[in-house]
Amino acid sequence: MSRHKVLLFIFSVYALLAGICFLVPEDGFSIAGATLNFPTIKEATASLLPSEPKAAEPSPEELLEQRMAAIKQVEQDRFQSYFEENPARIHFPQGDVTRFDRYFRSLDNAGKKKVRILHYGDSQLEEDRISSTIRAGLQAKFGGGGPGLLPFGRPYYTLCVSESSNANLNRYLVFGEGSRRSNGRYGIMGQCARMDTSVYTTVSSVKSNKTPSRYFNRLTLMAGNISGTLNLKCNGKQYKLTASADPSAVGRIVVDLPDSSTSVRFSTWGSADIYGIQLDDTLGVSLDNIPMRGCSGTIFTHMNSAQVKDYVDTENVQFIIMQFGGNSMPFRKTPKAISEYKSSIEKQIRHVHSLAPNAAILFIGPSDMSVNVKGKMVTYPHLPMMVDSLKAAANNAGAAYWDLYQAMGGEGSMVKWVKARPSLAGTDYVHFTPRGAEAMGNMLFESLMLYYDYYEWRKKGGAKQ
Repeated sequence: MSRHKVLLFIFSVYALLAGICFLVPEDGFSIAGATLNFPTIKEATASLLPSEPKAAEPSPEELLEQRMAAIKQVEQDRFQSYFEENPARIHFPQGDVTRFDRYFRSLDNAGKKKVRILHYGDSQLEEDRISSTIRAGLQAKFGGGGPGLLPFGRPYYTLCVSESSNANLNRYLVFGEGSRRSNGRYGIMGQCARMDTSVYTTVSSVKSNKTPSRYFNRLTLMAGNISGTLNLKCNGKQYKLTASADPSAVGRIVVDLPDSSTSVRFSTWGSADIYGIQLDDTLGVSLDNIPMRGCSGTIFTHMNSAQVKDYVDTENVQFIIMQFGGNSMPFRKTPKAISEYKSSIEKQIRHVHSLAPNAAILFIGPSDMSVNVKGKMVTYPHLPMMVDSLKAAANNAGAAYWDLYQAMGGEGSMVKWVKARPSLAGTDYVHFTPRGAEAMGNMLFESLMLYYDYYEWRKKGGAKQ
């Protein structure tokens, strides 16, 4: 047979098959109960064309790795979005969010070794506002109890405890109006009481306090500059503290109380400087609320360094919050005045860091504040400049910065907080109400915990550390 006839035969067969492809339905046809199928033209054509080689499919292990990498990237993007865009984010030097890792590790180990936090600030902190909310969140998550550090020798009330005393002792303060000391021996609170008599003290948790700070099992009295012997009597037991050769030394009387105590009564007598009392749990987190009415935060270099360092080292202070700026706002109006204040704050942060090199430091600047301009309450015109300057001061000194001004809404927000119902700020357009302070405390706590979550995520391999 010639080649032409063979080629004709092949084309004839293809034509016949193509005709069948057109005539037979796609779902085939039935003959004697059986279904016969035939490929469609498209299927037949595809079988004749050369196919592209299939890409090698990943192994199950590779597929799982790809899926986990995608999940981690989504989580990483979520964290980064908050760190870069959210007004409630914390501003770290050089954007280094790992600067709190040591503090977070201490929280992880708080069940084995007590962790203490200091929260200094101006009158925004009075009555344990803001601090009590942060304390409640940390103690609920990491353990601990008690309100922490309290002044001695005067009636004192906070959101957590009520302290009564039969005396109102002479006090020395490094801030505000009061007697000063050239030696700087005010203790860690920047204030002390001089006792030369007998004092009866009762401290009780307020009924409305349902947080872990309601309960404590240890009372500590801190004193120095003792003449003879300082005595304390509690629950039928008497304790003594003798004088030290070092006038800056801080002695402690530690009294173990029944578990989950909610009140304590004790008497003290002798001649001594009393730097404060602590009500704590033996483990977990303690947070000391240290309000300084009228203070601009420039007083730390006037406090006795040995006493500050003693407290930091003895009490395992791992986190220090410094919240100032509001008292300087009405007076620091020019770029020069703000620059001078910036330099002063930077100096104070560096000084605190030198005394507590292992502690993380967070500086919180002023909230929005309003002034009357032509009958209308508006944000202080120079407040944004003050905020930017304090942020730079904190970061330059190695501290993190939380922008309270932006966190609460920025320009004009104070007016809105005052007008809120129920009100979140007072009609002085400066201070938060208890409800507003709680809102700010919750916002700061949740922001801190997001950075803690990021630390935990990285620790579990979510990202390179």
